Amino acid sequence: MMKKLILLACISISSTACAEIEKNKIAPTYSVENETKGYFGEPVTLENQEQVKALIDKKWYFEENLLKDGSPNKVVTSCNGLSSALEEGFNGLSYRDQAVIKAMNKVCVIWAHMGELNASDTSFLSDFKHDSALAKQMPPEFALIISNDDERRLAKANSWEEMSHIKKMESLNKDQAIYYDNSGGIQKLTVMAKGDYNNDGIEDMVLYMDNSVEEGSYGSTYGYVVTRLAADAPYTLIKQF
Repeated sequence: MMKKLILLACISISSTACAEIEKNKIAPTYSVENETKGYFGEPVTLENQEQVKALIDKKWYFEENLLKDGSPNKVVTSCNGLSSALEEGFNGLSYRDQAVIKAMNKVCVIWAHMGELNASDTSFLSDFKHDSALAKQMPPEFALIISNDDERRLAKANSWEEMSHIKKMESLNKDQAIYYDNSGGIQKLTVMAKGDYNNDGIEDMVLYMDNSVEEGSYGSTYGYVVTRLAADAPYTLIKQF
């Protein structure tokens, strides 16, 4: 509705006034904690949508060899190359290698979703911060899900805290923190970007979660898009991938 009003205003007033309206929109922002260092050797500063979209084709500083029975090895050096190889059935040799490849591809997917962010008309995310209360505000899908019992509990839970019972939070910087639950779960949550993801005029947030467990080999990664529809409202899950 807000975007329709802006369009009508632009039709009826001068281009200069219309430009002033556009100035009041909230441009997408991208965290310095964007996982680019692990792919390009040095962190890539992201300032606009074009730079984010370019990450998908940007060449990595290393090569990744993938295998498939009956086919020559495939060397991939970019997110697009990795995505295409996985679609063709190529993967890592061992279970450990496959887990690494899956995590790499998840970062690429997150970058792709970050590239869909547009300017927002309004935001209820300005007071976001990593703290011990955040788990009570975030959706239950943020929880570390390992067992069938976890899945059953998830269907009835209302928050991340209800699922995980966070006992400690370690802040790394304004965009990144590690959350420890009471059953040995370790979850590093990173704010990757903010912007309007679903074109409703409200600012949304792209998050990256890296999961592990104390004294265990389990690991998983997830991406989320969340928003807040009003001040002091809990965070609403828009998409999980």
